[in-house]
Amino acid sequence: MSIDRERLEDLQSVVRDWCAEHVRAGDLAELEQMAQELSRAVGAAVMEEGLSELADRHSYQGSSQPCGCGHQARFVEYRKREVGTLFGPVAVRRAYYHCRHCHRGQAPWDRAQGLSSYLWSPAVKLLVAQAAGRMPYGEAVEMLEQMTGLRIEESGAERIVAELGGRLRAEQAEAMAQCDCGEIAPLTCEAPKRLYVGMDGTSAHIDGAWHEVKTGAIYSAAADHDGLDQCVDPCYVAAQEPAEAFGERLYVAAAQAGVGVAEHSVVIGDGAEWIWNLAAHHYPGATQIVDYWHACAHIYDLARQRYGEHDPKGRRWAHAHCQRLKVRGPTSLLRALRRMKPADAEQAEAIRRELAYFTTNHQRMQYAQFRARGLMIGSGPVEAGCKVVVGARLKQSGMRWSAAGADHMLAVRTALLNRHYQSLQHAARAH
Repeated sequence: MSIDRERLEDLQSVVRDWCAEHVRAGDLAELEQMAQELSRAVGAAVMEEGLSELADRHSYQGSSQPCGCGHQARFVEYRKREVGTLFGPVAVRRAYYHCRHCHRGQAPWDRAQGLSSYLWSPAVKLLVAQAAGRMPYGEAVEMLEQMTGLRIEESGAERIVAELGGRLRAEQAEAMAQCDCGEIAPLTCEAPKRLYVGMDGTSAHIDGAWHEVKTGAIYSAAADHDGLDQCVDPCYVAAQEPAEAFGERLYVAAAQAGVGVAEHSVVIGDGAEWIWNLAAHHYPGATQIVDYWHACAHIYDLARQRYGEHDPKGRRWAHAHCQRLKVRGPTSLLRALRRMKPADAEQAEAIRRELAYFTTNHQRMQYAQFRARGLMIGSGPVEAGCKVVVGARLKQSGMRWSAAGADHMLAVRTALLNRHYQSLQHAARAH
C-alpha cells in the first residue's frame, strides 16, 4: 500500500510547521542527525498506531482455531507481545488460543504477519541477515546501529541467520526431493546455449578442526573478441557435506539454471575423484575438463621433486611441458614420465602418482580441442567462488564455526551472492 500524494503533502506541511518552531541546527551535520532522529520517532509512532489497529481488526479468528494435534484451540484472551521493528520494539495485543488436549497455545495473527517466537519482524530479520551475510557479526550489528538506529546483539543476529539459513536449507531439501522424482523445471525462459558446472573444495574451521567445504559454480558464457568463453552470471552452491549429498544439491541448482535443456554442458574442476564421479552421474553428456592451471601445478611439483626447488633446468622442463600440454594434450608428458629414471623411492612414487593422474585425465586435458571450440579451460569461476563464498565470510582471522552455524551462514551468503532476494524475503517470514 502506498500513501497518496495529497496526504503526504499534508504530513510534510505539519512537519515543516513543527520544524519551524522547534528545529535549530548549528550546521549541516547536526541538522541531518536531527532529521534522522525525527524520522525514527515518526516511524515508531506509525508502527505503534498502525500495528495496534491491524491487530484489533485481524487477530481474532473466531471462537476456535484448528490445532496441529487435530483438535480445536479455543480463544482465551488478547495477550500482549513485543515486536522488534525497524523503528524499535512495539507492544501489540492479539488474540490468543489454547488447546486443552495438547496444552499448546497459538496466536494465528503472529503467523499471518510472519512473526516467530523471536522478537524481530520479518523486515528486521531480512536486513540483519543481509548485513551479517556480508560481514562479521560484530561489524554487521555495529553498522546497522550507526546507519539505522537498530540495536541488536551479536547473538540475536546469529539466531536470525540460523532461522533464515535453516529455512533456505529446508527449501533446498524440498527441491532435492522433487529432483529425485524428476520434477525440477528450469527457471530460465530461454535454454542456455552453453552451461558450465564447476566444482572445487576449500576448508573452514568447523567444530574445532579444519573441514572441507565443497563449492560449486554454475554459469553461462559469452565469447570474447578471440572467440573464447567468458563467465557470465555465476550462481554459487556451498556446503560442508559428503560428495553425494553435495552433488544432488548442486544438480538442483544446475537444473534450475537449465542444464537439462542447454545445447551443451561442460563440467570443469581439478583432478579430485569425487568431482568426476559426480560429473558422470549427474551430467553424463557433458564435456569434462580438468583445470589447465591445476594440471600445470602437477608438472611443476614433479619438476621440483626431480630437479630440486630452485634448479633452472627443472623450471625450463616444467615450462616446456606446460606449453606442450596446452597445444598437444598430455601425450608428450606421459612419454617423458615413462622414460624417467627415479633417483630414489620418493621420486619413484611421485612419478607413479603423476602417471596415474595424467593417464586417468587424458581425455579431460585435450586443451587444444577445447580452445578450438571456444571452451574455457580454467576453473577460475569456481575457485573465485571458494574465495568469495567461503573464504571472505567463514575464514577471516580467528573465525570458528559450529557445523550448524557454518551451514546456515553458507545458505544465507549464497542466496545473497546469487541475488535470490525473494527467497530471503520468504525465509524471513515464519512458516
